[in-house]
Formats: sequence, structure tokens, C-alpha cells
Amino acid sequence: MGEEEREVRTGCLASFSYFFGVAVFGFLELPEPWELRMVPEPPECDLLGDWSSNKEFRWVLKGRLRAFLVNEEAGRLYMLRVEARDFTDVSKAEERAARELGKLRASKGSEVLEEGDIEISGHRARYLVLAARKKRLIGRPRTIYKLVVPFFCDRTGRLLWVEVVGGPYLLEDLGALLPIISSFSCHE
Repeated sequence: MGEEEREVRTGCLASFSYFFGVAVFGFLELPEPWELRMVPEPPECDLLGDWSSNKEFRWVLKGRLRAFLVNEEAGRLYMLRVEARDFTDVSKAEERAARELGKLRASKGSEVLEEGDIEISGHRARYLVLAARKKRLIGRPRTIYKLVVPFFCDRTGRLLWVEVVGGPYLLEDLGALLPIISSFSCHE
């Protein structure tokens, strides 16, 4: 028998306000068994852009959002963080992303496990996979694993910083997480 086709759903990373309507950070294509769940903390939307062509939502130019990315089959939970920053100059946005990635690489408490290039909605992006030791006030330090992907969307004029945070199992799911992040739709 052939391999079963898995369903792909679209996850919407958005916020809602009675005054401003729906504000969207982006959309993700989620293959089965992955799901997107919102955290109880509301997203921050500091600046909204133009309406979409169908007038159903506006793009978030500046703000932050956190959600859970869940692998139901394996019972694994990841924190997905998306931050949008408005930029009018591509080179300044790329300099900012390179500088922030450089800080992560140089951090004494973190180790780069993998890095590479991916394409997101036609935009070039550099990704890092890090193991970062976090000190605790009480108890032993713990290690968190992160997938960090910053990229600039020239159509909406924003730098999007995407992070997926989890435990050591992040490395096992990296083959599934990278295609999910590369499916991020940041413009029409």
C-alpha cells in the first residue's frame, strides 16, 4: 500500500480588536499531525499596515505574538514567537537581523547546533538552531533549544523574527519544523 496523504491546514497568526478588526502576522501551512494553538496572552499590535486586497484583515507592521505549535502525534509542544518590526530600508532590516544573529552566535551561554538558508514566501532567510543554557535562581541550569529565523518581507515592509522554542526533541522534529516555517505567508 502507498503512503497515506496527510491533510494540510492553514494556521492563522492573528489578533482581533473590535475597533481595528483582524490584524494578521502571517499564515502557516500545518501538515497533519501539527496544530497551532493560541496562548492565553493576547498578541501585541503596535502598528497596523494596509488592508488586504479582500479587505478582511490588516497586516501587523509592529507587534509580537506567541502561540503553541503542537505535534499531536508525538505529544510535543513548542512555543512559537513571532515579532514584526517595520522597516522601509531593506539593507537596514538585513543589517539588524545579521547583528542579532551574530549576538546569538557569540553568546557564551549558547551553542549553534545547525545553520542554513531557507526560502519563505519568496524571501531569502538564514536560520539558526541553538542550544542555550538558562540559569535559574534555584536549582540547576536548564538547556532550551531554539530555531531562529529572521527575514524581511519587502512587500509589507517588515522584518519578521520567528522563533520556535522547545526541548531536546526540537532536533528530532527539525525536519518537520523547517518546512512549516518556510510555509509562512507574510504577504498576498
